Amino acid sequence: MVSNSVLMALIEVSALSFILPIALVILWKIRYKTSIIPSLAGALVFIVFGVLLKTIPNVLVTVAGGPVLRIIQENIWVYAIYAGLMAGIFEEMGRYIAFKVFLSKYEYRENVIAYGFGHGGIECITVLGMAMIQNFMYAQLINAGQVEKIYSSITDQNSINTLKEFIESILDITVADCVWAGIERISALILQVSLSVFVFQAVRVHEKKYMLAVAIALHTFVDIFAVLYQQGIASVAVTEIIIMVYAVIVAVFARRIYASLPGKKLKKDVNSKNWEYAKMRYSGYSNDSDGEENEEQ
Repeated sequence: MVSNSVLMALIEVSALSFILPIALVILWKIRYKTSIIPSLAGALVFIVFGVLLKTIPNVLVTVAGGPVLRIIQENIWVYAIYAGLMAGIFEEMGRYIAFKVFLSKYEYRENVIAYGFGHGGIECITVLGMAMIQNFMYAQLINAGQVEKIYSSITDQNSINTLKEFIESILDITVADCVWAGIERISALILQVSLSVFVFQAVRVHEKKYMLAVAIALHTFVDIFAVLYQQGIASVAVTEIIIMVYAVIVAVFARRIYASLPGKKLKKDVNSKNWEYAKMRYSGYSNDSDGEENEEQ
């Protein structure tokens, strides 16, 4: 059985993964009057480059087989570096292409944050939100005693074994696991926004082209830790604390870069009443009128 506290944690973290990114996009748009286009572009780039295109090298390596595949499968460190490098190359190149081609007219720094919220936000929704919803649904089936019916409907033994492992993983979920998963996605969102700033600088500042390579390296490095955790090399607490600290450090450098980029000058609302200006104009008008009256006298 899955406890009610775990069920609540699954729902709460899932809700957070949907609400937080959408709220950030909306609030940023309202505050800085940015277009929704950069955020939508960020979401699309993650889906195309971070999910779809990233699988191509994996398929090619698997189909080709040979010594390369054996080295990747048998050495955990090689596998971690390979997986991290693929994620870094495809996602950062996707960012670069988006800023260079599709978002070339969105030249102000406010747009890069909007893009980052879209890129990291859709990752948060698909990676964490959808997974938590799936876990919650299967947890409900487990508590309702419906799992055996699912087993009986499957004829392939390998599929049954895979499902059993999945069911066991759900039974092992704790509230702490849900909390750490939420923290991980917040750290990842911070990193996605920060890396967007690095790549944006590489596109907009000619002498900073090397920042694309820096972004790829930073992305690769953090994904290595994630892979090591998935393989059971590091505990969840240690992994998430390292990633959290890493995200904050990268964000500090990204903040400095962001401050050096050209920003959008927000236009004042022409319909708003500027009382100081009105007072000055009225005072000036009165003085001019008094002067004219004095001259007439």
